[in-house]
Amino acid sequence: MPITAKVNLDLLLNGECPEWIPFTLDVGAVAGMTAPILRLFHEKTGASDPADYFGCDFRTFSLPTRFGGQDPRVSHPDACAEMRFDEWGIGHVGSSLEGTVEKSCPPLARVISIAEVEAYPAPIIETTADLSPIAAHHARGYPVFGYAGSVYEWSWWLRGMETFLTDMLLEPALTEAIVAKVAAFTKQLALASARAGIDVLCFYDDAGMQTGMQMSPELWRRYFRPRWQDILEAVRQHAPGVRTFLHSCGHIRAILPDIVDLGFDMLHPIQPECMDFAEVHRQFGRHITLCATVSSQRIFPFGTPDDIGREVRRLKAVCGPDRRGILTPSNLLQPETPWDNIVAFVEEARAGR
Repeated sequence: MPITAKVNLDLLLNGECPEWIPFTLDVGAVAGMTAPILRLFHEKTGASDPADYFGCDFRTFSLPTRFGGQDPRVSHPDACAEMRFDEWGIGHVGSSLEGTVEKSCPPLARVISIAEVEAYPAPIIETTADLSPIAAHHARGYPVFGYAGSVYEWSWWLRGMETFLTDMLLEPALTEAIVAKVAAFTKQLALASARAGIDVLCFYDDAGMQTGMQMSPELWRRYFRPRWQDILEAVRQHAPGVRTFLHSCGHIRAILPDIVDLGFDMLHPIQPECMDFAEVHRQFGRHITLCATVSSQRIFPFGTPDDIGREVRRLKAVCGPDRRGILTPSNLLQPETPWDNIVAFVEEARAGR
């Protein structure tokens, strides 16, 4: 009897040889198709679900969250009518290019005291959400990936990137207060997601640029490593069977030993523009499951189907005969991506099964 996609993933994450290399078009729990590509998918296939149509190995479900205060506009006195707010009350103004944001407005940009940070409302998790899709995915043998938050990213979105990076050096107490608030909610969301039956908790925390870290490794270890350690220890204590996925773009080579030591189960993307998947796989591939990613910045939008096929075959070869890796795009599939390139990725990813 054939094994399920969930059993196959478990084999991989347990350090055994899976029957095939899993693949997905998503970025953890985040849909991998931008809105224009999703429309193209519907036009080309008439289908509703890319994961089902292409036979991807994972399914996604995330607990809904909402802003925890009365009105997020209170923190945005200059908000325009078009501004939309996320669960943290961060304001976003869209641009003329679909799916992009012209600017984001941090609600904690003007705070000067720890008391103001502590008084700011954290998001609320919708505990009455319909969880039946999780059971339906499990019944079909799929592991479920769910969004579980961040630490660094939400912190600077709340404060503003330039201000927050400056704060790490000049206002350490205020920095710690913001990071503590964000990390506490991320732990809450992670544990609630685990209780809901989600198999893989997906965290998002871009710490790098393509030229290096966004901060020194020492600052990352000072402010963020202890928070991740606390979150992951809580998950292991209260939900020992649940797995963890970290998405962190950029050249983060300096903190890879920390990420492995913290005990994340999966790491995405090993960004092709600035990191060598083969080198990282040689050093860390036995200690953490690495995503073997095809560039969403270069090859997916500007390569040919043959380019896609060659790259997937190369990545498979790096993963080796024990199939230690997961095939994915390096990030969301951008509007310029040709349909034939998506099909080529799926066909080559599934080849040999």
